[in-house]
Amino acid sequence: MVAVDEEARPGPSRRTVLQGAGLLVALTGVAGLSAAGCAAPEGPDELEGPLAAARADAAAAGAAGAAFPELADRLPPLADARRAHADALAAEIRRARPDRAPAVDAPPPAAPAPASAAAALAALRGSLGTARDGAGAVALTTASYRCGLLTSIAASCAGLAVVLA
Repeated sequence: MVAVDEEARPGPSRRTVLQGAGLLVALTGVAGLSAAGCAAPEGPDELEGPLAAARADAAAAGAAGAAFPELADRLPPLADARRAHADALAAEIRRARPDRAPAVDAPPPAAPAPASAAAALAALRGSLGTARDGAGAVALTTASYRCGLLTSIAASCAGLAVVLA
């Protein structure tokens, strides 16, 4: 066997070349995976359902409070809370999905006038229960940073429904 003096050889060593090639392959793979994960999702954002529910509840509470003076002191806190929910959900959708901003910024539909104060309270309790269940269901399948927002909204809806009872 003939010993080869590595320092006498011109250029990089074989080990350096192999390490560089390995690093290049690894970086190419990571870049490919990153590019695949960066594709914009299509369709509505999963938070648009809870957003629509929050806006509808706020509008219904406002309409019922305006229609029935005996409810005027009970419903503004509910409307304010549901508006705050809607604002937080809209902000998250705009942050995560700027392409959905036109849908998020569309004005909510007008709430129909309730037939009676009792009917308004019953409808709001039912709507809050549905919103609680819907936010909880989405929280189970969403990213962890959105889960906190949704569980907070679900808990708030549960509390608001109890206050209306």
